[in-house]
Amino acid sequence: MKIRYTTILPEDILNQTKEKAKEEGCGGNAIIEKALRLYFSSHLPNEVWEKSLESGWIKKVVLLDDGILFENIKCRKTITNYKKEEYTQEALKSRGWKKV
Repeated sequence: MKIRYTTILPEDILNQTKEKAKEEGCGGNAIIEKALRLYFSSHLPNEVWEKSLESGWIKKVVLLDDGILFENIKCRKTITNYKKEEYTQEALKSRGWKKV
């Protein structure tokens, strides 16, 4: 059973929803429903802890309801000046990257 629900969304999010709906050939409500299902089905962390080591590594612990995720990160940096064509889905896939 579906029920009617009304909310106020920021204009930019609503526009993104409409664009995604056009791409997928469905309505905006379907995209919002899909997003909510994804949100509630994913393992949302209860807490995330990080520790920087002198070696430059970052240790990360993600506490989940059903377990713990440990990560070791060698490098984390943000780049704003880059060649966008090198980071398209096709380009990344061809270089062995997997979308998660």
